[in-house]
Amino acid sequence: MAHGGYGKRRVAEGNRVGRRSKGPGVDKKPKPKAPSLKNQIRSIERMLRKDLPPEVREAQENKLEGLKKQQEIHNRLAVERKIFLRDRKIKFFERRKIERRIRRLEKLQRTSSGQAQDVDIADQLSKLKEDLEYVRFFPKTEKYVSLFTGGDDSDIVDRRNRLRKQIKANLIAAAASGKDMEETGSEDDGLLDLSDDDFFLTGTSSDEADADDEWTDKSTRYMLHL
Repeated sequence: MAHGGYGKRRVAEGNRVGRRSKGPGVDKKPKPKAPSLKNQIRSIERMLRKDLPPEVREAQENKLEGLKKQQEIHNRLAVERKIFLRDRKIKFFERRKIERRIRRLEKLQRTSSGQAQDVDIADQLSKLKEDLEYVRFFPKTEKYVSLFTGGDDSDIVDRRNRLRKQIKANLIAAAASGKDMEETGSEDDGLLDLSDDDFFLTGTSSDEADADDEWTDKSTRYMLHL
């Protein structure tokens, strides 16, 4: 009887192995990759070098034009993404720094009792809001020029001023067309994950105004090491 039990177990194990070997998907072939835009363009360009009927040539030329437009969009988006990934942390730091200064001044403005002080606060707020506009709507295809590094270097100052004018012109054009201009310095751009960044783990405080100096120091140190 012991012999019979052993034999049954061997048969059962063999059946299980056999079933596994015939599992679904074993004989499936990988799907062929679609040709890239670059390869499609080259293929059509080679075809157009041949002697083609007029209607075929026209159809292929139209297709080629469409593919080239797609490639231009693809290349532009690739450049924008590269710039965005490089600059997003600096923009994040600078936007938070400006926003905290604005909140601090607005709090001071609510408790101010002197006219001269009110004028000074209003002037500072106006400048800070222009700085916030600079970060929020900085052109996607431009390398970001920091507001807080570079000091009084004439080249950097000139570039900032040129970019400020460009941003204002873009905002005016967007308003004239009835469209909202897309922000490029948003805190959640690209789902920025900063949970493992020492800066954010140690730079928090319940009192945002008191934390501003610590935030400024750390963000500046980060940018200087980029």
